[in-house]
Amino acid sequence: MDGVITRDAYQQLLEGIADHALFMLDTEGCISMWPETAKQFYGYEPEDAIGRSLDTLFAEERGEPPAVEDLLAEAKVEPVETDSWHERADGSVFWATCTLSPLSNESSDGYAVIVRDTTTRKQYERMLERQNDRLKEFTDILSHDLRTPLGIIDGRLELFRESGEGEHLAAIERTTDRMERLVEDLLRVARQGQVVDHPEPTDIGRVLEIAKEGTLPETATLRYESIPRVMADPDRLVQVFENLLRNAIEHGGRDVTVTVEPLPDGFAVADDGPGLPEAVRERAFEAGYSTASGNTGLGLSIVRRIARGHGWRVAIVPGRTGTDADVGARFEFTGVERVGGGDDASAPDGSGR
Repeated sequence: MDGVITRDAYQQLLEGIADHALFMLDTEGCISMWPETAKQFYGYEPEDAIGRSLDTLFAEERGEPPAVEDLLAEAKVEPVETDSWHERADGSVFWATCTLSPLSNESSDGYAVIVRDTTTRKQYERMLERQNDRLKEFTDILSHDLRTPLGIIDGRLELFRESGEGEHLAAIERTTDRMERLVEDLLRVARQGQVVDHPEPTDIGRVLEIAKEGTLPETATLRYESIPRVMADPDRLVQVFENLLRNAIEHGGRDVTVTVEPLPDGFAVADDGPGLPEAVRERAFEAGYSTASGNTGLGLSIVRRIARGHGWRVAIVPGRTGTDADVGARFEFTGVERVGGGDDASAPDGSGR
């Protein structure tokens, strides 16, 4: 039978391989031979290992280990290989590839076992997975949050072609500068993490003026109650408001009213749309989750990521209480550091334009 190992061949393996653990199981899956290689590899003396089931070597706290009965059943036919966490006598764990092979036809003499420490390979695979996840996250955020400034540029170009007024070119230049800062900021976040290292005194009124262009239609209304300046990254705060305004439009319609108002230790953004049921509020910040058809589900996850980068807390709370149900969605940002305590000098005019 292919894959069958004789006892003589197994003895040669024991003598020729020093960087693996090799041992033998009986037909019930209990350790029947525990040579020096296995002792050095796992740290168990022969008298402590022989007679124990193979699953003694699996690290159960690191996940569900393979079932020994299933491994033995498969190994009767051909060698079987499984990857899982193993545990040494001193409690240390490692990722291992474990191969079981029958010692004779019908495995009447038991099984030969070879265990290889593949922790380095596992760590490398996980590193690649994390890198791929970060790359996907970066490209998703970039493509998501560049839509608004690109829309602004497109709209301003059309207005410039119609009127020839230079103010539209100036707006395009400001927008492209912001896009450049956004890309640089995302690259920095991808390399160093999402913490805001250099916040500056930021006027929320001015941030809203930037965020609403290309986001709110003329039929929507933005109400702003003056908020003292906060310590923040202005460009990333623009991202926050763009995503919240876009979310309000997507769920509340083009005539939605959005209110930005102060809190004792932060600020709130609320709309008069249909609101979010409690079950949805619990998942709304998850990347990819959305109740709107065709929505990427990235906007609110970006909002939370940026808030956390500032050291703030963001929560979705019930909106204004109506006669039958809560009305609107309300996002509260707390733990926000203020500057001085004075009011903003500029605030949106509330027209939505």
